[in-house]
Amino acid sequence: MRSSNRILTAILVVALALRLAHFIAVHDQPFFAQLAEDSQEYDRWAKEIASGHWLGSEVFFQAPLYPYLLATVYTIVGHRLDAIYLLQIAIAIFGILALYRATRAMADERLALIAAGLAAAYGPFLFHDVQLLKESFAVAVSAGLLWALATAGTAWRWLGAGALLGVLALLRENALLLVPFLLPLVWRPVGGVRPLAARALSFLAGMALVLAPVAVRNGLVGGTWLPTTSQGGVNFYIGNNPSADGTYRPIVPGKQTPTLERKEPARVAEQEMGRKLNPGEVSSFWLHRALRWAREHPLDFARLQLRKLGRFFDWYEQPDAVDYYWARGISPVYRLPLIEFSTLSVLAVSGLWLSRRKLRRFAPCLLFALGWMATTVAFFVFSRYRLPLVPAILPLAAIPLASAWDAWRERGRGWSYGVLGIAAAFALSLVPYAPKLDLVHYNLGRLAEERGDEAGAREHYQAAYDADPRNFMACLNLGNTAVRRGDWPTALRLFREAQALEPLSDDVEANLGGALLATGALDEAAAHFAQALRLNSQNQAALHNAAALESRRKQMSAK
Repeated sequence: MRSSNRILTAILVVALALRLAHFIAVHDQPFFAQLAEDSQEYDRWAKEIASGHWLGSEVFFQAPLYPYLLATVYTIVGHRLDAIYLLQIAIAIFGILALYRATRAMADERLALIAAGLAAAYGPFLFHDVQLLKESFAVAVSAGLLWALATAGTAWRWLGAGALLGVLALLRENALLLVPFLLPLVWRPVGGVRPLAARALSFLAGMALVLAPVAVRNGLVGGTWLPTTSQGGVNFYIGNNPSADGTYRPIVPGKQTPTLERKEPARVAEQEMGRKLNPGEVSSFWLHRALRWAREHPLDFARLQLRKLGRFFDWYEQPDAVDYYWARGISPVYRLPLIEFSTLSVLAVSGLWLSRRKLRRFAPCLLFALGWMATTVAFFVFSRYRLPLVPAILPLAAIPLASAWDAWRERGRGWSYGVLGIAAAFALSLVPYAPKLDLVHYNLGRLAEERGDEAGAREHYQAAYDADPRNFMACLNLGNTAVRRGDWPTALRLFREAQALEPLSDDVEANLGGALLATGALDEAAAHFAQALRLNSQNQAALHNAAALESRRKQMSAK
């Protein structure tokens, strides 16, 4: 036991050292010191809460726990991103400890130590522990939930497990849908109906106790008694519509900033319904639209689910705002042979096969993993969305490593094949992947623009465009920089390219009309303003420029 404790301590120290070294390497770099996309929105929201708006005034559109945690830290130590990153690193270490406890409860000490060691050296964990995103907390809570499920016996323990599931749902909303997957764990071969009902009700009550205050708060401020957020229907439509490809694509092209992600679906739904809608009605509008498409095109819907399933298990880390492979290039920690999803998935499948006659002991892991996969694939997929599943497959991934060690020690028949197989699995982590440079440079351009660095923004937008001329936002923003320079021919060319890429974008129609107005092509400009307003009657640039055009026409006719 003392030996095990020493090994566990060493694993936790290594995990801490790796994360601190990565933190030191990147904490003053773009996307870590200057935030983008979701990280920027969490930061803005947390600062608003910390300024005194703890109750807020709208139904939550995004899961609220993470920004409230940030706000609490900001209230205590001020607006210090480093404090958040260090807190997340500390929570990650507790998550590894919880995973160790969970695996030991389901299997044995040796598998628990191996699973903890894999978690300590898992590359995507390090990356997200130093990102202002909720995934780091979600991973730790998932590990804690597995521990609670693996040791739950009494009703009180099931109450605690339910509470942890509620906490997870306030970090990632799809966790609400895990209930039917996890409830079978309350079953026992002996004991009767009453204890079974007590365990099930305790589990549900624990979750309800955590979610009830959020539902009451949403009801008081917005009249919609939702236990988490109002974006479920919107997200389901984004992942299930005629043009869906399995990843995130905004409902309105070009409107993917967090603020517009909340406003635009409501505007489009209200424009179509012809009346004001509350957040619950907006969510229902998009949910019903997605379900209608699925009913009318069942084969297309089924093919899309398979495509999303493939994306979910893709060895490539599909980026959201910050590219994992770009971050690897600026952190010397990743020169070490850290573990990637490719290795982990191969080991987990091998462990599933090797333990096929004893799978019941891993039931918490298997049901959690199945539920997380299903409830993520039902919407849309980025690699970070699968991250909370990883603690559930780590115990399975530990099995072939333990078996290979036994085979090597005993020099039994076929031991060399097992060892070679393990070596091949780890070699998969060495396969290089290139960063998605159009995404990297586009977001670096946005950060430069926010700093007022016009030349830097133009340089990065150009690099994004060069990397992928079909990057709509790079094309549009590069056109905007040409407008600010007064380079109208370049602006017109880029806006026309952007229009060809996204013909339903009201912004590109408004911008193209504005460039035509500046060059004196009044009739053509008017047509584009009209199209922009047909797409979005509230487009401010189109309204302003259309009024300017009419004023110019009146002046010309007066002459």
